Amino acid sequence: MASTQPTLITLTEPELATSKISSHNLQAALEALHRDGLVVLSNAVSPSNLDKLNSRMVPEAKTLYVRSSTHRNFGAKTGNIQQEPVLEKDFVFQDVVANPFALQVVECMFGPRPALRFYSANTAFRAEDRQPVHVDVNFDFPQIPWGYAININLVETTPENGATEVWLGSHTDTTKDVLDPQFAHKQVKEDLLEQRRKIGRGGVQPERLPKGSLIIRDMRLWHAGMPNRTDEPRVMLVTILFPHWYRSEQKIMLPRSLEGTVKGWEGVDAQVEWVEEGYDYLQGRHDHDFSLQP
Repeated sequence: MASTQPTLITLTEPELATSKISSHNLQAALEALHRDGLVVLSNAVSPSNLDKLNSRMVPEAKTLYVRSSTHRNFGAKTGNIQQEPVLEKDFVFQDVVANPFALQVVECMFGPRPALRFYSANTAFRAEDRQPVHVDVNFDFPQIPWGYAININLVETTPENGATEVWLGSHTDTTKDVLDPQFAHKQVKEDLLEQRRKIGRGGVQPERLPKGSLIIRDMRLWHAGMPNRTDEPRVMLVTILFPHWYRSEQKIMLPRSLEGTVKGWEGVDAQVEWVEEGYDYLQGRHDHDFSLQP
């Protein structure tokens, strides 16, 4: 019987020292992605890098939260806002933006040099309302793996501070037809949710994701943001990787001072729009388009 909790893989000291995932852990990660549409590498990211980002992004989140112009994901009652990561040289870390372990897993699904085309974040403030179960896209996407979201929470995450609910295995037969056309928010039809509950594959929240965890999630997987019931905002970063054949013009923003460094990142085709020092990244951008171009 399939597990009701996501697969968590702990990388070994030799793996961390060499930035190379072993064949056994790679096999386990690939099996989880095929079966569940999601896998967690529980110690793939430096906690000190996350602490540095958190110390900057939580105060910025509080600034954004009081702005009427800030984008609220699924309405104000969910307490979840869209927030852009810090676009300064000292706050851009390779193990966050182009994690080598995530790349090694994803390239086995996509082929070499996945394209990095999205980098953003969302932040959960104290709330009582949850998001509806949804997928992040609404177009005729390919019926094979075509996009993986890489999520990194900046702190340890549990149901108490809003661990994302995931519907493991829901990616396998998902098309845009699972979405209820009466809603604008790309939410899944209620009768389909009930069908999955009846077979024991309903939504679950991870019991505990240690700080430093990295989540690889198939873009077709059903999921939902859940309430943060603490007083501390919880920031979650997201990058999205696409295969080299995927036709898209989407790009991420990074500071021009890192152009040489980023070009040296192995295993990734970073599609970047370079910005100058002082760029106001907090203004946000919501014009992204993940659809497959003709």
